[in-house]
Amino acid sequence: MGNLLTYQEMVTRYEGGENAFDLTLEKWVRIRESIKTAFTTSQFDEVLEAAALKVPLCLENQDNCGICPLEAICSKGQEGSFMKFMRVIQAYCIAGDLLPKSSLLGLTDQVISELESCKKDSFERVH
Repeated sequence: MGNLLTYQEMVTRYEGGENAFDLTLEKWVRIRESIKTAFTTSQFDEVLEAAALKVPLCLENQDNCGICPLEAICSKGQEGSFMKFMRVIQAYCIAGDLLPKSSLLGLTDQVISELESCKKDSFERVH
């Protein structure tokens, strides 16, 4: 599952001038593609680890979640799509491919869709 973005790769690319939203979206698109081919518990563990990685917007906002445009998606302790994904992926880490992937892929699509909306809203506020 070598196609998942690492934290170091995201930081390097962000510091090289790549857009924080684009890198975050790429992280989740790669997660979605990895889920499609994952079937062992260790492969789902890798997806869980990739999902839990901070994103470049954490660097931009210096871990101040209250000012981050992604707060509604990834807020700890809330029912955002990210936390829903994290709870569901943990079940796959235990069961592997015994569970149907449709619910996990649906949550991944929801995260990606919300990220795209946040990017659009953020861009509109700036321009």
